[in-house]
Amino acid sequence: MKKNAHPQTTEASALDSLNHNAIDLFPETLPPVVAARIPTPGTRAAETLQALKKGPQNQAEYEGMGWRLAAYIKTLKDYGWGILARSITRPGCRRPIAEYRLDRADPRTAAALTLRQMGSIDLTLAGLLAFAALCALLLCGVPG
Repeated sequence: MKKNAHPQTTEASALDSLNHNAIDLFPETLPPVVAARIPTPGTRAAETLQALKKGPQNQAEYEGMGWRLAAYIKTLKDYGWGILARSITRPGCRRPIAEYRLDRADPRTAAALTLRQMGSIDLTLAGLLAFAALCALLLCGVPG
């Protein structure tokens, strides 16, 4: 064992950071922002996203139909959504609980919300629609 062994630490470089600020010196050198994935309609993740668009959510007052708000939040984070959390105390809760809200300043979240407002379609949905149209043509037969 070495006498002067120091633990090695590494720090992420500025380019490794997920969020870049708007005052970057050379914004054209930043990687392109990929919009967060829109959850499939009718899923708990989609319901949670709709609730978060309306305002902060916590498990005690969650308007959705489930008891696993944290799990749905994790799914949204995995899809690339920026979500902020803070601890709050609620009457009837023995300990602090998490309150979640959308981070509208997050580049991926902002891009997804902008695309949604512009009426774009999710690529997964577009592929499914194209496949369904092809199946319908094959089942009905092409007149010829």
